[in-house]
Amino acid sequence: MAIQSFSVGQVLTAAQVNALQANDYNQTVNAKTASYTLVAADKGTRITMSSTSATTITVNTSLFSAGDTLFIQNLNTGVTTITAGTATVTTASSLALAQWEGGTLYFTSASASIFVKGAGAAAGGGGKVLQVVNAETSTAVTIASTSYTDTGITATITPTLNTSKILILVTGLFQMYRGSVSGNQQSCKVQIVKNGSSLKDFGTINTFVAAGTFELNSRQTYAQTYLDSPASTSALTYKIQSAAETTANSGAIYWQGSVNNTSTIQLLEIGA
Repeated sequence: MAIQSFSVGQVLTAAQVNALQANDYNQTVNAKTASYTLVAADKGTRITMSSTSATTITVNTSLFSAGDTLFIQNLNTGVTTITAGTATVTTASSLALAQWEGGTLYFTSASASIFVKGAGAAAGGGGKVLQVVNAETSTAVTIASTSYTDTGITATITPTLNTSKILILVTGLFQMYRGSVSGNQQSCKVQIVKNGSSLKDFGTINTFVAAGTFELNSRQTYAQTYLDSPASTSALTYKIQSAAETTANSGAIYWQGSVNNTSTIQLLEIGA
């Protein structure tokens, strides 16, 4: 039950008194599963957010008065960010709430508020995982080039905090090929690209040498981790690119479909 207004001489029923007493000990819960804009009736209540995706709670003017409060609690894995709409919101901590975090929104006027985060790790603190993006592909990609080319392994993440790090986890499947030739050899090179620019060039990750003049055809598994510090809250697209050591004698690198398997990439936002 939210805060109520009563008139002089009004007689309360037993149910009204019980409801008021209950509200003294347990705030009325307003459960939300998507982004939400506060309304005047939220005064004195507890707003809970339950979403696996990032959400916002928007604060506007002329809804609350000086001294009014409400509590905001995040119950799921999607980060909830308290956002100033037409009102101001200031804090000594962070306006981003990771799972299980919460705090009190206190209004100093009808157009200004202060957010005081409750006990618990600050959003993004202690190496906490704030979100996970997973992508996979089984589309066959042939790379018959000694220059880096997209493998089809890609994913996009939008960090909730510019202090976060992005942990990149990749598991790929590829096949090195070269036709029969004396001293037959083929190598596979890999790099990570972020928003179109090389982030980390790992160079040659695997080399196979065939004995004699036999055809070379080697299937391999690729596993890689890399920690990026993007200092950004904009969308970040990470790709895996690959290149062959040689294209002579039909030399090429085949990713995914040629080995009838799926490659995956996971992007984890880690609170700094």
